Parts: sequence; structure tokens; C-alpha cells
Amino acid sequence: MEQTIFASDLDNTLLFSKKHALDTDLCVEYLEGEPQGYLPPTAPACLEGLMTRALFIPITSRSVEQYRRIQFPVQCRPRYAVAANGGLLLIDGEIDQAWQQVSIQAVQPWRGAMEEMLSALERQSQARRFRMVDDMFVFAACDNPEEAQTLRERLAGSTALDVAVTGRKVYFFPPPLNKGAAVRRLRQRFGAGRVICAGDSPIDRPMLEQADVAIVPQEDLAAGLPCRETVVCGPGERFYEFVLRQAAVRIG
Repeated sequence: MEQTIFASDLDNTLLFSKKHALDTDLCVEYLEGEPQGYLPPTAPACLEGLMTRALFIPITSRSVEQYRRIQFPVQCRPRYAVAANGGLLLIDGEIDQAWQQVSIQAVQPWRGAMEEMLSALERQSQARRFRMVDDMFVFAACDNPEEAQTLRERLAGSTALDVAVTGRKVYFFPPPLNKGAAVRRLRQRFGAGRVICAGDSPIDRPMLEQADVAIVPQEDLAAGLPCRETVVCGPGERFYEFVLRQAAVRIG
């Protein structure tokens, strides 16, 4: 039987904040002692079942430190995860050195552009905090989505980096560093014949474009995807639960 990978974004796809949590949801992440991230109550059993038939590999723009904060229940703890928007592969929580070296070489031509962006952000009032993430890309946080869009408009035309906004966060990625490239590398590494991907934002689109099956929350993200199948969440459904159900159906 061909190897199947279930590659999923985390935040707002499988994992969600306290703001969106119900009393029955499962808290799996704390920040400074406060509840931070949740999974649906069905997630542990569903993911455990999926993992008997497929490789479950989260692909996230989180840093390694941020990913390690997540305490997956033991029965559904993924052995593999991709952090830093594709830059780093974790195996049992530890960085795979070979994957890291390939990523370092890929982003090396954009080191200067990233340093210039850090300097430019110092002069932008919208950027409340900013930093280099795992030596792979630059991140900035604003007070609200409107200021994030303003920051993007001010800086996107002056850099060779790819600029993306999600909510109040702005990302500046070297062009080779994206979730789609990560999926291609995972296909090759594991000899996967099929990849099912789930994601909710423009940062996930390169990954969704590499999928055989793409699971998305709305039609605009589905538009133009070259997948064999695109599955769109219906109105009123919780996307986190929809992702698990649809992945389970398609993995069998």
C-alpha cells in the first residue's frame, strides 16, 4: 500500500486559541502558565486512528520553541513535525541536522535582505515586536490586522522577500522557504504516493498546491488549486473538527 502523509497546519487549522474554545475542548498548550492552545475533544482518538494508516506531520510557521510548547496527548503525539515554515524538521522533538543544512543553504542568498528588513522594522511604528525566527525568516507583530496590512504595504515593495499577513502578524520569508517546498521534501524523504493537506491561510497555499487532497475553510482559498480533490468546510462548522473528519474519510 502506498505511503500517505497527512500534512496539516496547526494554528486555526487543528489548534485554536482560548477565544474559540468550548468547555469540552482539550487544552494542550500553556504560555506563562495561562491556557493558550486547544484541540477538539475528538482529536486524540481521531489522530490515533489516522496514525495507524498515515504519517501525521504538522507543518507550521511556529518556531521550534513555540512548537515544543504543544503537549499532544501521548496517543497522538506526532513523531515528525516541520517548523519555521518548512525550514526545520523535528524528529521526536529534535532538529534533523541534514534537513536543517539544506534549508540553511537555500535561504543563504537572502540573509542580507533579512538583516535589512530587521533594520527597516525598527523604523516602523506598526511593528510592536519583531525578530528573526530560528535563523530562517523575519516576523513582526502589530496591534491589529489593519496595522499589519499597513506594514505590509509599506515594506513589500522594498524587499526581495515574500511578505505575507495573517491577522495581526506579518511574515517576511526567503522565497525558497515555504510549506510547499516542505511537502515536496517530505514526499521524497518518505516515498509518499499521496499527501492530504489542511490549511487556513495564504501561508498554507504553497502546501495546498502540492496536495493530492486539500482541506480548506473557505472557497477563496480553494480557488485555482491544482489538487485532485479540494474539500471546503461548510458554514457553521468548526474547521478544526471538519479537518479531522475529512482526513479520516480519505485515509480510510
